[in-house]
Amino acid sequence: MYSGYFKQLEIQNIMITTAEKIQALNSLTEEINPTIIYNEGWMIRLLVIESMIEKLKIKDINFGLLASKKWSSEALIASPFIDTKENREGYTHADLIMGDFSVNYEARGEVILDENPEVLGIIEAKMGSNLSQGTSNAKDIYNQASRNVCCLSYVTKNNPICELFFVVSAPNATIKKHEIERQVKRENILEQIENRFKHSKETYKPEIKKQVEKCKLVIISYEEWIAELQNIEVQKMLGSFYNECLKYNKIKDY
Repeated sequence: MYSGYFKQLEIQNIMITTAEKIQALNSLTEEINPTIIYNEGWMIRLLVIESMIEKLKIKDINFGLLASKKWSSEALIASPFIDTKENREGYTHADLIMGDFSVNYEARGEVILDENPEVLGIIEAKMGSNLSQGTSNAKDIYNQASRNVCCLSYVTKNNPICELFFVVSAPNATIKKHEIERQVKRENILEQIENRFKHSKETYKPEIKKQVEKCKLVIISYEEWIAELQNIEVQKMLGSFYNECLKYNKIKDY
């Protein structure tokens, strides 16, 4: 809701700085439950917006390039298993997707690739929770990282030059508690995606597998990301915003 409002202002050439966005969000907590604002959704949007403004390169993700692309929050991305007759699954919600695409939220809200896309990536944001460990028809064999990588690879299967990335961002404490680094290891994702295809009647086509194999996999804590920001005012404000996120989501060191 509020991200759409900010975008509309920017379309009208009323440019809102990241600092002003943070101030506006902070002011809303006087009328509504603070957890609506101080959560992983707003944390990741603010970090991405400022990273694009500063044209940062963080762990091989080039936000300078991505600044000329599109981003969207809570869009739907297609899965290879939408139409399968056995163990089907629906679309995947992307916390934040970036790259060469469009989304029509008046219709389904599905990601539609541009012609000849250069880049497509998903950032999965967490605060205290773990990556989900399966879907309703594929329990415990296909975690959230594997599902997102599979969807990215599926929709770009005919675009082999398209750069792909999947990022998990979370508090240091959450990364340690849930062993997220282990879950996002390439060998685990490769195995889970292969098992997921075996669990359906869909064919694991070579062009999908090649995309899976080349997708960049990145884990970055909010603490690391905030430290990378060059704008000191925004860095301090986002640090304070993050502390409120930790407080209201009851995140403690492990």
